[in-house]
Amino acid sequence: MTILRTAGEVQAFLATPLGREVEAILAPHLERLAEFELEDIAAIAVDETPQGLDPDAYEYRTQHPGWTEEVFIISDDGFGWIVLTRT
Repeated sequence: MTILRTAGEVQAFLATPLGREVEAILAPHLERLAEFELEDIAAIAVDETPQGLDPDAYEYRTQHPGWTEEVFIISDDGFGWIVLTRT
């Protein structure tokens, strides 16, 4: 599993083969979150749902070729996880 918590981690990840594979899925999220410090509002998990998240408690879920995209809001201040798993 890959966990991304900062903008720097995201940029380094997007330069990898896996990052390029999921870049189009992450791009809308990154655009929406651009005005925030990523670590203050969200974290991204690729290839596995992070431990402690209820896999059925997502706020948003959609399918992409080869991937499932889910968004989990886990706190009242809006902090959430963007989770991409292979299908």
